[in-house]
Amino acid sequence: MKPNAPAAQAATLPSALREAVDAAYAAFQRHGPPTQMLDVCTGCCMDEAMEREMRRLPLREITARHFYEYNSSAKSSEQPAEEMLYLLPRMLELLAQGEELHHSTELYLDRLGRCPADALSRPERAAVDAFALAFFREGLGRSAQEPSPFHGANAFDILLMFHIGGIAIAPLLAHWLQDDRASAVLHYADGSYWDFWGKQRIQNAFSEDRPEFQTTMKDWLLDAGHRQRFSRKILAIDAQALEGPQPCGCGSHMGPRQILEAVFDVISE
Repeated sequence: MKPNAPAAQAATLPSALREAVDAAYAAFQRHGPPTQMLDVCTGCCMDEAMEREMRRLPLREITARHFYEYNSSAKSSEQPAEEMLYLLPRMLELLAQGEELHHSTELYLDRLGRCPADALSRPERAAVDAFALAFFREGLGRSAQEPSPFHGANAFDILLMFHIGGIAIAPLLAHWLQDDRASAVLHYADGSYWDFWGKQRIQNAFSEDRPEFQTTMKDWLLDAGHRQRFSRKILAIDAQALEGPQPCGCGSHMGPRQILEAVFDVISE
């Protein structure tokens, strides 16, 4: 989940992310607009006019508000793949722009994850995987004060979002381990401090029934070599230049500097 945060600007997507979005449009272009009502509830979840617009508007004109209602609506446990795969490139584009597509970041791609496992062709799967890596890399490169595709969510929330969407997170974790940018290290410290080290399991309600995600993250975070690597990365950061303690709703006063120091103490034991 996320607080209010600045969104990335639609017209200024970084080149790698723009290329990934364009590649998704190309990969999924064989899918046409649905001819029947979408898999939504128009009784109480989604406005009937908005449902019709999602089928009739040009794909690139569908708005974040459409997707917010679409994603928040009651839905079938297994999604109609043709419907989802037609809409997916626009959903990914809005995601890259930092738009809100659901009340919870972790569930943005829930409909994709509910499609049959073999619904995507190899080129389509490759395009989605490439988008995920470009998106994650871009988000790791932004500080909490900058407009970011993460839109206020922490990096662990984003990994869970992709996992729920049926997208492999191992390549994203492999990139994170190699990413020496200070912002990527701060994302590691922030996410692991709040969401893992307290109980050494991911503390996110949407991950409770995701044992594969829990195991993957725990193994990655507890790996001795990974801990040593991030310890060295933390030591390379000028902690004194970071922002000091900030009041938090939970009553603590933890700023980036204090979080970095606390995580270093844990992972260097």
